[in-house]
Amino acid sequence: MGFPIDSKVLGLRDIIKERYRIPIYQRPYEWAEKNINDFLNTIFEAFSTKNEVDARKYAKSVFFGTIQFNKETKDDNILDIVDGQQRLTTFLLLLDVLQKEIIKTHPKEKNNDYSNTIDSEELKKVMSETQIKKVSSKYSKNKEQLRKATSEYYEQEFKDKTNFYSELKDFVLDNIYFVILTTEEMDLPEVVSVFNTINTTGLDLNATDIFKLRYYNYLRKIDDTDNWMKEIANCYKLIDDSNNALGVGGRKDQTEFNMSWVLDIYKHIICAEFGWGFSEVSKSNEKFFDELFKGDKLTEQSDLSVLEFDTFKHIVEEFIKYWRWIEDVRYDGTHHEIAKEIFSIYMVEKTRYKRYWTIPFVVAYFKAKGKGWSDYYIDSLRVNMYMFRFFLIYTVVNDRVINSVQNKVCEECFKWFKKDSTNKIIENIKDMLWSPVRSKDHEPKEDFYTTIKSGLFYNASRVRLVCTLSGLLDEIANLGESFICQGNEIVISEQEIYEKFFHYAIYEKNKNPYDIEHIRARNNFSDNSDEFNGIGNLIVLDSHINKSIQDNTVSEKITEYKNSQYAAVRIEFMKEYESLGDWDIEAVRKRAKKEIEKIESFMNET
Repeated sequence: MGFPIDSKVLGLRDIIKERYRIPIYQRPYEWAEKNINDFLNTIFEAFSTKNEVDARKYAKSVFFGTIQFNKETKDDNILDIVDGQQRLTTFLLLLDVLQKEIIKTHPKEKNNDYSNTIDSEELKKVMSETQIKKVSSKYSKNKEQLRKATSEYYEQEFKDKTNFYSELKDFVLDNIYFVILTTEEMDLPEVVSVFNTINTTGLDLNATDIFKLRYYNYLRKIDDTDNWMKEIANCYKLIDDSNNALGVGGRKDQTEFNMSWVLDIYKHIICAEFGWGFSEVSKSNEKFFDELFKGDKLTEQSDLSVLEFDTFKHIVEEFIKYWRWIEDVRYDGTHHEIAKEIFSIYMVEKTRYKRYWTIPFVVAYFKAKGKGWSDYYIDSLRVNMYMFRFFLIYTVVNDRVINSVQNKVCEECFKWFKKDSTNKIIENIKDMLWSPVRSKDHEPKEDFYTTIKSGLFYNASRVRLVCTLSGLLDEIANLGESFICQGNEIVISEQEIYEKFFHYAIYEKNKNPYDIEHIRARNNFSDNSDEFNGIGNLIVLDSHINKSIQDNTVSEKITEYKNSQYAAVRIEFMKEYESLGDWDIEAVRKRAKKEIEKIESFMNET
C-alpha cells in the first residue's frame, strides 16, 4: 500500500472549515509577545502592498509554512494538530478580534463563530467574551496584544478606510496559505517521524515535546498495556499546576519553570548513572534523548531502572517540591545559616559553567535513593556551594569555558554524587579546588587572586561574577541590618537580596538592575590602570545611579552613593571612604586587600 500521507496547499478560509483537537502530547498554547509581533508584521507588510493593477485589492499572498494533521481513523471527523497549533490558534484569535471590530460598526454583519474550529474550552471561553478580561491566560494576553496592535496599525496607516477591518479579515482568510500534510491511521512514532522529516522554521514542537514522544515509544515497547502518553502528560501537568498556583498572597518572586528544566536534571542523572562523560552531557536535550531512545547504547546497560516511568515521575515531583522549598526559604528567611548555599543556586548560573545549575537536584536524587528529597535539601546545597567555588575559580582564571573543567565534573564529580556520602563529596571537591585541571596550567590559586587584584575589568564575565559575589557577601554579612534609601527603610533579608541581584521579573524590565562601577572613573586615572581596573576600585551599583553620576569625581559621587540600595555601597564602602578620605592608588590598594581577604575567607569556609 502507498504511504498514508495526503499533501495539498490550502488557504486559511478552507482550513478553518474543519474541526481540530490538540493531542495530549502537545504542550499548551504559549506564543510570547515577540512571536505575536513577528506574526503581525508579516501580515501587515503583505496587506500594505497594493496590487499595481487594481489599487482596491491586496493581492500579495503569504505562505505561513507547513501544518501537519493526523487522522486516527478514516471515519474521524476531527483532526489532531501535530504541528501548527501555535500559528493556527493565533489566526483564530486574530479573526475573532477583527470580527468583533466589524460588528461594532456594522451590527447587522454576519457574526462568524471561529470558537469551534479547535476543540479547546479555554480558547472557546476567551473568544466568546465581548471584552477581553485581564487574566493570566496566554489566549487572553495574546488576544489583547492582537487587538491593540491591529488598532494602532489602523490609526497609523488606514484611518480613512471605513472598511479596514473587513478588508483585513478577508485578506487573512483569502491570502494566507499553508502546505497541509495529513497522515492517516499511522502509529504515533511514525507521525512524529514524518514531522521530523518535513519540519520547517514554523517549528511548534520543541525538545520537551520530542522527549514526550520518544519516551512514550520507549515505554510502550516495554509494556504496551498501560496508557503511557496519559501518564507522561500528567507529569507535564504537574509542572503546569505548580506554575498556575503561583502568586498566592501577592507573591511575585516565584519562577515559572517548564519540563526543559527537569530534562536538564534528568539528563545529568542518567549520565551519572551510566558513567557517561561530557560528550553526552554537552548534547542538547533534544539530541540526547532522541539518540538515547532510538540508538543501541542502552543495550550496554545492565540496570535501566533510571529510565522507568516511576523514576521519571519521582524526579518531576521532587524537583517541583525542592525548587518551591528554595523559594519559600528565601522568601520567609527561615534559614539564615544557609543563605550563601541558597544563593549558590543563582551564582552558578553567573559562571561560565551554568549548565551545571542541576547539581543540587542530582545530588539529592542519588542521596535519597528513591525516597523524598527533603532530608537532603541542605546537604545538596552545601555540595553546590563548593561546586560554585570550583566554577568561580576557572571562570576567573580562564577567558573562556575549558572542557577540562567539564570533563572533571562529568568523569569525577558525577561519580562522587552517585556513590559517596555528602561529607566525602565535599572533601573531594575541596581537594580539587586549587588543583590544576590541565597539565599546562600554572598555580590556579595565584592566578585567581592576581586576576582579581589587577585587570579584573578587562573581561566582562569574570568582573560581573566577582563583583556580584563581593556584593552578595556584603549583603549576607548585614542580614537583618537596616538603612534609609531614598526616604525608605530597607531591612536586609534574603528576599530583599534576591530581588536586588537575581529576580528575573526585574531583569525583564531592566536587563541590568545593577552595574559594575569604577569608584574612580576610568577617565580620571592614567597610571596604575591595572589596579584601578581591579577589585579595589570596582563595586556593584544601582544602574540608574551609575548612569546619573557618569565620570564625576569620587567626592561628587558620594552624595548619590548614599542613595544606593546595595550594602556594599551604602554600608561597607561609605565606612571605608570616611576613614580614608581621598580615593588615590593607596586607598584602592587598601580596599583591594580587604576585598581579597573577604573572598579568601569565603573560599576557605568549612
